[in-house]
Amino acid sequence: MGNWVGPLKHSFAEFRRRRVFRVAAAYAVAGWLLIQLGSAIFEPIGLPPWSMRLLLVLLLLGFVLACALAWVYDIGVRGIERTSPVSETSPATGEHAAVPGASVAILPFADLSEVMDQAYFCDGLAEEIMNALACCPGLRVASRTSSFRFRGGGVDAREIGRALNVAAIMEGSVRKSGNRVRVTAQLIDAGSGYHLWSENFDRGLEDIFAIQEEIARNIARALRVSLKADAGLDIGRNAPRDMRAYEFYLRGRQIQSLKSSDNWTKAPQMFRRAIELDSDYAQAQAGLADSLAQLLIWRIIRPEGALEEAIAAAKRALELAPELAEAHVARANTLSLSGDNEGAIAAFQRAIELNPELYEAHYYYGRHCFAQGQHERAIEAFEAAHRVRPDEFQALTLASNAADALGDKARGDALLRRALPSALAEIAADPENGRALYLAAGMQVRMGDAEGARRNIETALRLQPDDFGTLYNAACTYTHLGDNERALDMLDRALSAGHGFREWIEHDPDLESLRGMPRYRQVMARFD
Repeated sequence: MGNWVGPLKHSFAEFRRRRVFRVAAAYAVAGWLLIQLGSAIFEPIGLPPWSMRLLLVLLLLGFVLACALAWVYDIGVRGIERTSPVSETSPATGEHAAVPGASVAILPFADLSEVMDQAYFCDGLAEEIMNALACCPGLRVASRTSSFRFRGGGVDAREIGRALNVAAIMEGSVRKSGNRVRVTAQLIDAGSGYHLWSENFDRGLEDIFAIQEEIARNIARALRVSLKADAGLDIGRNAPRDMRAYEFYLRGRQIQSLKSSDNWTKAPQMFRRAIELDSDYAQAQAGLADSLAQLLIWRIIRPEGALEEAIAAAKRALELAPELAEAHVARANTLSLSGDNEGAIAAFQRAIELNPELYEAHYYYGRHCFAQGQHERAIEAFEAAHRVRPDEFQALTLASNAADALGDKARGDALLRRALPSALAEIAADPENGRALYLAAGMQVRMGDAEGARRNIETALRLQPDDFGTLYNAACTYTHLGDNERALDMLDRALSAGHGFREWIEHDPDLESLRGMPRYRQVMARFD
């Protein structure tokens, strides 16, 4: 029995995927109506007796033709197109994970404003909805990294659903003019391509938080998931008094999300502008502290004055919003930079308690633990970050470094085998993603693909020749390739502008083979 059940289930699934059953049902209904109509009018209008038999034969032939066409072609948003075989679209039946019924990808909103300069606003709108829905138990939300690959609306919702393994896709547009904003949102069934829900919102800019919350609630309702609590979707609970402050806040967050670390220096300016407009805007205060801490961790700016500003901003954010997880992460990073290990751990753990779905809380907790030599705890934190964003590979690469520091190479290799496919998938989707290129290179050299590693690191250096993150990771990659002089060249260039975090570099196992070299000591003397 087992010999034929599998193929039968596979055939049934393929007929469903190609919508043959749906076409057959629709054709049967239409055919039945034609037969009823023929029975009623053929004789009264004088048609010969064989006309009814001819109609039946034509309907049967048409049924076969309709099913055949349904198997070969599909009708979607891009018109009539050939249906791809299952091997071209997804893994073979039985190997592909079942799509969770309550799962959604939030795509970036399209900017329909006249000047087309509102990308930061459109992305922020989508991210707020994404973060709110992450608080709904039982609902799986695709990460920003995954969803935002499909910017531009050029890919059919069903293809996106298959790529991200989600049941629904939310897309929309924003037209912003002065203090008015028009938001269109629609939720699409990723299996059929049909709309589950859609709505237009034409309101004042001050209502943007209410719009975001309403969209999130409608998505949760359409996917039949219960809301954790009203506070979970209270997007506007920390809204600023001045909407201009919100716009500067979104600009700052957009800059922080850029893949080139050298652009991060512009983010604090945006948060400062937001605070100038509304000094009681907790999220802007947290954003300022977070952006400064990020720059200090990578030593892209010098600590003189910046650390004090970050500490003050984090403290003010917590005064304004004690339950804001992002503020606790900012506070934790400033404590870590100040050398208060226990205080930093307590702040990170409080952030995670408040929002277990906050990737940054787990990720920066892992970095802190690694810098303190707490490698097992670092691995746990990095893996927790990866569970929040399963397609984000950086946390697992750092977890691998921590495993190496414990002397567990097999564990480190296993972590990289989980991370590398996501990095390569991101490169395929965005060939100019320097961050994905240099991190993939590091993993490839570890996995024995020296040619692929060299190709990707050289591409990253061509794209971002002066970026600190690129140069530092190139140093790590060339070390593993056995080219220590080239590695020291990269490290020297990375640190030449005063960038880098000494404690991290001194504990980084990727640079172990350089530490006995006189030139390494000369390069590291920049920190003295």
